[in-house]
Amino acid sequence: MTAQITEADINKVVRAFYADVRRDDLLGPVFATKIHDEDWESHMLHIADFWSSIFLKTGRYNGNPMQKHASLSQITPEHFRRWLSLFAQTLNDTVTPEQASKFYAMAERIGSSLQMGLAFQYEKAGVKDHPFTDFGLRRSKLG
Repeated sequence: MTAQITEADINKVVRAFYADVRRDDLLGPVFATKIHDEDWESHMLHIADFWSSIFLKTGRYNGNPMQKHASLSQITPEHFRRWLSLFAQTLNDTVTPEQASKFYAMAERIGSSLQMGLAFQYEKAGVKDHPFTDFGLRRSKLG
């Protein structure tokens, strides 16, 4: 049997996860700079649309995650590690192991992609020593 993910599962995960994020010592302050208390409901609906578009192919998500993350100059790979750790904890508490595995695999891919994109932006701007160096372009010397 496949691990079907429903809208109800997505909403449960998003609400539980962002409740944890808001209380987290590392992630909470970053989110607080961009999302005010009165905007959290719309943010969670927006993120639920994101996951719904991924897993249920609803096409409801309208946004650019790379652009949103690029505007957060204070984020580092540690923020992504914490995000994934909290996400795994939420998944373990809210959905079946099979569903958790699907969500987590996608979250890892998204996190890596965002970090590669951030590295590219730093390197494109000529910044050689940046927090995402490990995700940056590997230039080999040929010939």
